[in-house]
Amino acid sequence: MNDLERVIAVYWRQPDAEAAVDAFVRSPAGERWRPETVLSVPVFLAHVLDANPHAAAGLVDEIRGGDTVKVEMVAQALNYSHLPDRVRLMERLVGERAAADMEAEGAEFQTLVPSHPVHVDMLWMSYFATADVVYLDRIVGLLAGWLPEPRLQDLVGRAAAEPMVREQAMAGLLAKAAEVTLAAHIHDCPPVVAALTRQAQTQDGLAAAMSARLLARLQPS
Repeated sequence: MNDLERVIAVYWRQPDAEAAVDAFVRSPAGERWRPETVLSVPVFLAHVLDANPHAAAGLVDEIRGGDTVKVEMVAQALNYSHLPDRVRLMERLVGERAAADMEAEGAEFQTLVPSHPVHVDMLWMSYFATADVVYLDRIVGLLAGWLPEPRLQDLVGRAAAEPMVREQAMAGLLAKAAEVTLAAHIHDCPPVVAALTRQAQTQDGLAAAMSARLLARLQPS
């Protein structure tokens, strides 16, 4: 885990916008990052900047004219953000044409409908940046699409040629991403346990059953 990943992982309980921006600026060149990171970190930055508008200008100045991947990530963060001067900052970062193409209202990740596993990472970034448990509840809810691994792989293999199975295959992939990431954080993030408990206590459907199964991992063997 690098410095930026460490800052992100604890930001929900130790929010420090300056440390987060500094860790991003000091992080390795963007082309060395996984594609999922390049797509999801802008979500984290957007939330951080929305809550700390004073940090936005400094970030733009630090990144402008530097590593092209990082410039694109900050541009996407500005596009997602709700900063009052987001257009001016975008112009300063990448020019007037990009500023003219910005989404008018920014992004609302509470209403994001996941259609790719990277969207699960985006929901995690939203949680880490805001500590809003609505994002954890959204991730836990994805467990409703869980499929046994052989069935999932069969559907994924057929999805390209059979449109009828694509939706179920994607639901299975989203559920798998949710399961893996929830399991990764269940021991060090108590709100994850609380979100799983809320779902398990409904005793309603596969998401509740999978939540109970994940919670069972906390029991001593």
